[in-house]
Amino acid sequence: MEANIVVMGTESVGKSAMTVRLLTRRFIGEYGDIESIYSQSFIVDGREVTLNIWDSPYSQDLSVEASHLHKKIQWADGFVLVYSICDRASFNAISRLVQKIKSTRDCFSRDKVPIVIVGNKKDLLHRRTVLSEEGRMLALSMDCLFYEVSAAENYHSVVSVFNGLVDRMKDAKLTTKRPLRFKGIVKSMSAVFARRRTDSL
Repeated sequence: MEANIVVMGTESVGKSAMTVRLLTRRFIGEYGDIESIYSQSFIVDGREVTLNIWDSPYSQDLSVEASHLHKKIQWADGFVLVYSICDRASFNAISRLVQKIKSTRDCFSRDKVPIVIVGNKKDLLHRRTVLSEEGRMLALSMDCLFYEVSAAENYHSVVSVFNGLVDRMKDAKLTTKRPLRFKGIVKSMSAVFARRRTDSL
């Protein structure tokens, strides 16, 4: 069984830090502009499940970004949309991403789109510009899940994000080609960890 997840957001919100935190339990604060798909295997109820997580840098070139965005939306089964609680512009971009995802997916499927909105950098409260309530209200209005986390300080909060998305994907009854029968998938992580460049797709 496999499921594809795309982690999206503007520059410097902690997308790669969250992804690597989930897969390795380690926090790494600085990343280059490397576009990758990470494949992580899990053992769930005695069966192996693979999550393919597409982590890509944000492009300021709108034509390039639009092309990549369309490709990611078609590929994904679920989405993690990340903003920084210290960056109002990154928060404002989330509603546009949700609208783009839903409008694109409506062309291909009637299935409910599993989306989680994440406010990262919760450890930097002294620099907060986006209130928790604003994130919750945005998620509620767009029928998304919402979490505030610190990828830097709390591994378990990051686990909760992906567990929540897995539950949403399961509830969405995705294609019979990829039946999702996960429960506590992130808690039963195997030692398999691999990374592939997206240009090999």
